Amino acid sequence: MRKPYFILPAPLVYVAFFILAWACSIVWPLALPSNPWTWFFGWSAIDASVLLVLWSVWLMLWRKTTLNPYGKPQRLLTEGPFRVTRNPIYVAMTLSYIGGAILLADVWGWVFLPAVLFAVSVGVIRHEERILLEHFGDEYRQYMNKVRRWL
Repeated sequence: MRKPYFILPAPLVYVAFFILAWACSIVWPLALPSNPWTWFFGWSAIDASVLLVLWSVWLMLWRKTTLNPYGKPQRLLTEGPFRVTRNPIYVAMTLSYIGGAILLADVWGWVFLPAVLFAVSVGVIRHEERILLEHFGDEYRQYMNKVRRWL
């Protein structure tokens, strides 16, 4: 089994970039308009991301497969949120990051979003896909052809 490109787990990638965005917003503020709707949409995105993570984790535990992205998968999940995206937990983390960027009300959260998505796609998801291809072969290839990586 090959080692991943990055040592840091995906949640730390999201947190590190968000902290960088927050720090940049303090040093070089590029404020966006903020109003009560900003709080509503920001917290709604975060709430939706928590629900999506809980649903995905519950399904993984129920189907007795690993939550560890570097562990050996026991079962290929194609139900629940996995019918819509191959990576519902990373979609949820992205939604949470977006919610935080809305709450931050500064350009920097949005500036770093493409870097976050690139880092997770190249540094985490590609590694996971190699593992899943090794374990599930054609079954995973068919799933990849039917379901998108993100949305």
